[in-house]
Amino acid sequence: MNNWLRNTNIGAMAAVVLLAGCSSTTTTSSTSDAPAADKGSKAPIEINIVTTTYNSAPSNELESLKQLNAKFNVKINVTYVPANNYTDKLNVMLAAGDLPDVTLVWDINTQTFANATNQGAFWDLTPYIKNYPNLAAYPPQIYKNVAFKGKTMGIPRVRPIDGHQSLLIRQDWLDKLGLKAPTTMDEFYNVMEAFTKNDPDGNGKNDTYGFVGHGTPTISSYFISMFGNGLQHYVDDSGQLQPSFFNPKMKDALAFWNKVNKNGVMVPDLPLLQVSQIRDFMTQDKAGMGFTNTYDGHLYMDDLKKVNPKAVIVPYLFPAAPDGKVYMEAAPGSFGIFMINKKVNEDKLKKILEIYDYTATREAYNLVAYGIKGTDYNENAAGDITQTEEGKKKGYAFDTSAQWVSSYFDKYVKADLPGMTPETKEYNHKLVDKIATVSIPNPGLGLVTPTALEKSADWNKKINDMETNVIIGKNTMDDWDKFVKGFKDDPTYQKHLKELNELYKEKIKN
Repeated sequence: MNNWLRNTNIGAMAAVVLLAGCSSTTTTSSTSDAPAADKGSKAPIEINIVTTTYNSAPSNELESLKQLNAKFNVKINVTYVPANNYTDKLNVMLAAGDLPDVTLVWDINTQTFANATNQGAFWDLTPYIKNYPNLAAYPPQIYKNVAFKGKTMGIPRVRPIDGHQSLLIRQDWLDKLGLKAPTTMDEFYNVMEAFTKNDPDGNGKNDTYGFVGHGTPTISSYFISMFGNGLQHYVDDSGQLQPSFFNPKMKDALAFWNKVNKNGVMVPDLPLLQVSQIRDFMTQDKAGMGFTNTYDGHLYMDDLKKVNPKAVIVPYLFPAAPDGKVYMEAAPGSFGIFMINKKVNEDKLKKILEIYDYTATREAYNLVAYGIKGTDYNENAAGDITQTEEGKKKGYAFDTSAQWVSSYFDKYVKADLPGMTPETKEYNHKLVDKIATVSIPNPGLGLVTPTALEKSADWNKKINDMETNVIIGKNTMDDWDKFVKGFKDDPTYQKHLKELNELYKEKIKN
């Protein structure tokens, strides 16, 4: 079990430094009603883009691209690089000065891209975004999250901010045992214990568990964030940015999960489980609660119903922390940004922004992602997309052909799935709305110091190991206090914190 937090990445558990990671579904585009360009007036403008793909690379001869080319009098050339080689490929291109007009950059705060940005390699889009209504309509918090020294250096590849965290609960087990969904940490523990010891499935066997999770960064952060400390950084009473493992609330979290682990009311070896095993335990009628996306309750039901036709899973808010407040993490709202090469002249820059503004509508995004409606995909009255076999063969998909656009913002992406009943969808939307009232953005998002770039791997391992050992009982809370004091007394770590707060001051003044 000693590998639980060691394998979590710095995530929310260690919090030394962040390593860079929907309500409206239709938006009026500034260009959506524009007539196609006069092909005889000017030669098409060539726009070269590099992005990632999670499958095979689609052709640049897709009908969707042809329509966009005709509409804007351009020739879009997209180079797709497999995700597992993407970072290495970008670093080689950057070193050679061979970046295209538009580059998807997963993390602008890596040393190479931070240096290039500081040296003026990319356009500052801050004064331009306001002129493109669909891009300007992205939530302001997302632009704050992806800002580099207070500036918008790229178009965010938007994702939902809320809905990725919820507490899934077997509602039928609650009902059978006469319990309610937990709203405090004591109730949370008591439900775990009841689900483990009181035979909620009624089979007369001691074969159920109160809770299941896994040890990847996304889920491990949930263990801590529900205590108000899962954001990698926090601002102390003096206004200084601090790493979350300095936060006294961390001890509340460690003590709680130590108790849960010690008393056996969660799945054994939970720290070593994989994502798929959360689903396995819940769909096999063995675990009563778990942390995951809001829509996963619906996603799991098809398999669970095969085992227990009367089973019901419902997502809920996290229970309140010991201070009485409900805490949930706000996601960054973006997975990377599209940066525009400063070698591009201003006229071409505006053309690129015009295209990205258009593809930030649902209709245009669907064109890029899924192709021609009625041929490559179908859409029902609820807005659910179903790809045709023909569309799939052409290479259309959200993980391939859609990887060069920034998408439209939909706050309910983590709440909706095709096939949901209107009642389930309405419940999930209301839950996401509730989550949005309590979710907290990471105040230090995107801040990476020179010292941390050199030392964070060693720091992270030590912090994650100590957190693991406290939870499994190998180390005590006194050991934890001494460990934290060691970092506070470490001159190198203090140098990192000084650099971090200089970056933080620069960030919040803009």
